[in-house]
Amino acid sequence: MAQHRYLVGANALFSPSGRINRLQFALNFWMFQIIYLLILLGVDMLPDAVSDELMSKLDQPVTWLTMVLTVLLYYAMFCLMAMRLHDIGLTAWLALVLFAGIAPNLIGVFGGPALAANEDLMINLSNLSTLGNLAVLIAGLLLTFWPGMAGANPYGQSPNEITLPSCEISDR
Repeated sequence: MAQHRYLVGANALFSPSGRINRLQFALNFWMFQIIYLLILLGVDMLPDAVSDELMSKLDQPVTWLTMVLTVLLYYAMFCLMAMRLHDIGLTAWLALVLFAGIAPNLIGVFGGPALAANEDLMINLSNLSTLGNLAVLIAGLLLTFWPGMAGANPYGQSPNEITLPSCEISDR
């Protein structure tokens, strides 16, 4: 699927079909985890960097931008996990574990004021989000180190095999 040796192209990032090897998965998946962490740190530090008046105007747009970027990053990570699971010979449905970390956050953001009144529910959502993110990290580590299937499988050719065009040599 992926033509580049190390990085997965944009066409493969948003398509869960095909296979990628461990190196491609590790470089892309963990790079996205770092980008996600930097986004969260930036949003966390933003109120300290700007005035209260400006922050009151930026609060809602920053929240929505963060959620849109998070959904895009998580979908790209889902596609990476799906292709890596295909390389191992497993179904992409197992990559849905990735959304165990983001679903409670989305519920918290979209439920906002209604959920804020119930402090116990917010604590439970936070704990659930932490467990979901831990499951994502464990799945990422497993997929980083678990070897893929050699040769072709139902999901395509092995990403490690290079097929060279055949050459015929004549005796002249």
